Amino acid sequence: MRETLVFFRDDDVGEMSDPLRAVLDTLLEAAIPCHYQVVPDYLDRDSAGRLRQIQVAHPELVFLNQHGLHHAQVLDGQQRSSEFGGGRPFADQLRDIRQGRDMLSQALGESFSSDVFTPPCHKYDAATLRALGDVGFETISAGVRADWPSRAYYALGRAFRQVSMLGKRVSYHLRRTPDRRLCEVSVAIDVHEDQNAFGTQIDKTAEVLWREFEFLRTRLPAVGVMLHHQACNTLEKQQTLREFVRQLRDDPDVRFTTICELAAPSSGARVGVGRRRRPE
Repeated sequence: MRETLVFFRDDDVGEMSDPLRAVLDTLLEAAIPCHYQVVPDYLDRDSAGRLRQIQVAHPELVFLNQHGLHHAQVLDGQQRSSEFGGGRPFADQLRDIRQGRDMLSQALGESFSSDVFTPPCHKYDAATLRALGDVGFETISAGVRADWPSRAYYALGRAFRQVSMLGKRVSYHLRRTPDRRLCEVSVAIDVHEDQNAFGTQIDKTAEVLWREFEFLRTRLPAVGVMLHHQACNTLEKQQTLREFVRQLRDDPDVRFTTICELAAPSSGARVGVGRRRRPE
């Protein structure tokens, strides 16, 4: 079997809570790097200081990136968790992205990795990409699906250099976006939650996660694993994460990497897929 690159991303970081500490401990003990996506509005001074200390102690394993500004917007009179979807004006998006970047630079100092941006709820448009490029971001991390209808839809959208079609985003996973040529490196597995055929939220077991990974590795050269640490709030869920992590580490064909390494320039159609790394 060919090698599969795997990277981790934990979203909605702010308060240094017990669930966040549990996720950090699990991945640090396994020597697995992870990108922690920080919401500027969620971060207080004490948590910023503790995150800086952890990042300085583990610079090859802990990456602190930007996750929007508020992680919220009012759209059509309703409060939404997304922040950059819905056709917001370019100037508004530019202002909020820049403000969030400045807040994290001040709070986290040199521990802030200012090259990767994750839009809340994976929603963005062409104006978002323009704003990110103007502010200085090089990489965007969102979500990607690997089922055949999604793959066909992405291929069609990329052929016409579209960011979205019919109200749905076109993924450029491991490719450069058409506007401002940002690298997209996106997650495919949500560890903590999923929906069944009736739209009901269900929790995943380690067995379910492994089956999902086995499917994805046959279709994606790099599989991103998304965490929401606040959902890792019971001993059972923490054990599920540990079991899944152990299965990944025990697989000789899995190589752990980072978003930044995957986004690094590379010859060939896909960015970064020739790079291999496994922490010792």
